[in-house]
Amino acid sequence: MQGYSRKKISEMKKGDRVEGVFSVHYTKPITVYKFGSMFEFRLADNTGQITAKYWGGEDQTEVMRAYDSIGEDAVVKVRGTVSEYKNQMELAINPKDGEGIQVLKEGEYDIKELIPTREDIPQLKSRLRERMDSVSEPNLSRLLHKVFDDKEFMEEFSRCPASIMLHSNELGGLLYHTLNVAEHCMLAWEHYREMDRDLLLSGALLHDVGKVEAFKVTTNIDQTEAGKFLGHLVIGMDFVKRKIGEIEGFPEELENKVLHIILSHHGRKDWGSPVEPAIPEALTVHYADDFDAKLDYMLIKRKEASTDDSWIWDSKFRRLLYVGDQ
Repeated sequence: MQGYSRKKISEMKKGDRVEGVFSVHYTKPITVYKFGSMFEFRLADNTGQITAKYWGGEDQTEVMRAYDSIGEDAVVKVRGTVSEYKNQMELAINPKDGEGIQVLKEGEYDIKELIPTREDIPQLKSRLRERMDSVSEPNLSRLLHKVFDDKEFMEEFSRCPASIMLHSNELGGLLYHTLNVAEHCMLAWEHYREMDRDLLLSGALLHDVGKVEAFKVTTNIDQTEAGKFLGHLVIGMDFVKRKIGEIEGFPEELENKVLHIILSHHGRKDWGSPVEPAIPEALTVHYADDFDAKLDYMLIKRKEASTDDSWIWDSKFRRLLYVGDQ
């Protein structure tokens, strides 16, 4: 239909009439409003996410048909009009205006248009190798090589995102985040050399290995059943413990310290850590992880801000963020 233009989510502005291809992250139940029935769902492409609202009429059968067609992981072509609600862009879909949803089949879309992918994965893998090879303590060196020399695991680790929505939520994001945490830890070690450098670096490189099993990538980034039930800290601890069990003579105290770093890297029990940091190396990994995740998230929010206002309200930080100076 004339008047609708193809736009990515990051390009959308209030009042735009757009048509695009997106993946569906989730749907909310159908509700009744003044003129009929509607439902809300979340769309994503490789530039960001946006809430969409399907404003159906009184024909509940037609609204239900549209709702049932867009299950989790569906890929859809959507035509709608960009609006603003509580300082956030939304995509309003009004069938009475000729707008709507079309579900696409596999082969009718390019997955790279839906999920962002880092272009520097080979370089990041080389940097991880350099950091791993700098560990001289023999047991920790053997452990790192046992983990990252596994070609199948390394392929999955290099493709895995670091989060679903909050930070480095892209293919290669986990590799990028892990190296950032390692670099932050090494900067801290330069100032506090009383810490065990090899333990600190090994803990940084291993802290998020559980995300390989906890996350899955289809047309979206989501959690696996194991990720939902156990969480990546417990999965990562169990994975590393199994690898340590394959190394003859690995010292028990060193094993406990490595596993402690993994289990405590969220820092607090109410943030998901079964235990809280009890050694300097664990505390450093926690703060490096938290710093990198929050800084990356804030930079993403500033980049994706689609408003003329200089400030946006952020539900994660629960405060206003300044986005005017971009």
